[in-house]
Amino acid sequence: MADPANPRVIRVFVNPGATYGTGRERWSRVERELRRRLGDFEVEETGAPGQLRGRLAELVRQGERKFVAAGGDGTVNLLANAIMALPESELSERELPGGQLARRERIVLGAVGLGSSNDFHKPFDEGATIEGMPVKVDFDGARDRDVIRIEYEEPEGPTATRYSLINASVGVTAEANARFNEPNWFIRTARAVSVDAAISAAVLTTLATWTDVTCTLSIDGGEPVMTSVTNLGVFKNAHFGGVLCYDTPVAPDDGVLGVGLCEGMSAFETVAALSALRKGRFTGRPKTRTWQVHSVSVRGDRVFALETDGEVLRAKSARFSVAPRRVRCCG
Repeated sequence: MADPANPRVIRVFVNPGATYGTGRERWSRVERELRRRLGDFEVEETGAPGQLRGRLAELVRQGERKFVAAGGDGTVNLLANAIMALPESELSERELPGGQLARRERIVLGAVGLGSSNDFHKPFDEGATIEGMPVKVDFDGARDRDVIRIEYEEPEGPTATRYSLINASVGVTAEANARFNEPNWFIRTARAVSVDAAISAAVLTTLATWTDVTCTLSIDGGEPVMTSVTNLGVFKNAHFGGVLCYDTPVAPDDGVLGVGLCEGMSAFETVAALSALRKGRFTGRPKTRTWQVHSVSVRGDRVFALETDGEVLRAKSARFSVAPRRVRCCG
């Protein structure tokens, strides 16, 4: 049994609900090989978000520093938000006997992709898979990554803050994510064919009733402008939604956000834009705009879906900004 107070301990949080409840079975297919690669580690299930945040804080106080999210992008998001919720005192210098200061070992986040899309792992490295599932567990090759800070106004409540390592969106893809997460019979039928088919079904059912969100949009604190948002993507990883990919250059640690806007599009034009995103061709298309920014703010004329790393909530407004190099992630 590993020593729980040892910072070298690796603790894996498994989400049994990943990929529509198949997470536990998927984990069983990778656990043995992962132990061969990493040696001994501790395993527990994620539990509710509030429980996970408290549990992570407890383990960090005990000295643990290495954590792995075994699940989909939402599981990575849960762990990242739990890390960001830790007191700054847990991440800064500590006093040694004699009054000297020593820097604490950085908390490091790894991941095992048990989800449907696994955008956190993209572009996939063929050498970093187990049973076809991507893994990022190279703790020695860990690097600091930027985080997207999302300050949003809840429909009937105060302003709240969440963090995202991969991307966030408002509009068609956010609504489609909500439908994908709670599928109707059409999406469930498509899921039996493939994940991409289920994603396409979610988009098509969304477009059938979609109307744009009229928003005021502000880039880097500039003068707000009115726009009709078909889709707004904010990203630190250009890959999203299965096989979709923006072509705006952005790196995990470059201190900027990639932003892609589709505005005032018909259903046909939206499908054409999504088709272009499947080929990684977005910049310069009609009714689109792209930026590399430090912040972007949006306020809608109605409550809208706000997607963060595949998880969806509802908001009246949102501000996206960069928290530079705040979470250390495995290579």
